[in-house]
Amino acid sequence: MKKMIAFLSAAAIVSAVSVTAFATDANEQSTNSRKSNVTISTSVAPAYMVSIPANTTVAFNQTRTAFGTVMLESARIAPNKAVKVTITSDGELNNSADRTTVIPYSLTAVKGNTAEEVRDGYFTTLKDIGEKIELTINISQRAWDSAAAGDYSDTVTFNIAYVEAG
Repeated sequence: MKKMIAFLSAAAIVSAVSVTAFATDANEQSTNSRKSNVTISTSVAPAYMVSIPANTTVAFNQTRTAFGTVMLESARIAPNKAVKVTITSDGELNNSADRTTVIPYSLTAVKGNTAEEVRDGYFTTLKDIGEKIELTINISQRAWDSAAAGDYSDTVTFNIAYVEAG
């Protein structure tokens, strides 16, 4: 029995001997070294918010009435993209009792220092936050003078699209 205990003790001592580890200096190139490249990526979706004018009432005999502002309120757009604003109107306020009785009007758009008449299908592009178009409703005094009594209205359509710039 003593021999068996002595043998087990010797085996335990031998198994407890530490193993020596080998390392290489970080500055030394090892034939086992490998280089790996990894890619970090993300995708940011385009987003934008454009404000358009609210419903507007034109006072009788007013030849110029501020219609409101179209403005790029916020935007996250790609460098080669823009927000296109198209304004469509037939330029006639229609009498609610007789659709053939109209008051002709025009819209003027001012962007920066440039003013231009808004014709059917007018469009412009916006790229920078805060960029805007000021709109004015124009009705000639002659149109007011010849207008029949009644309530008049028209619909102006604003189409907003994300497009290629240029």
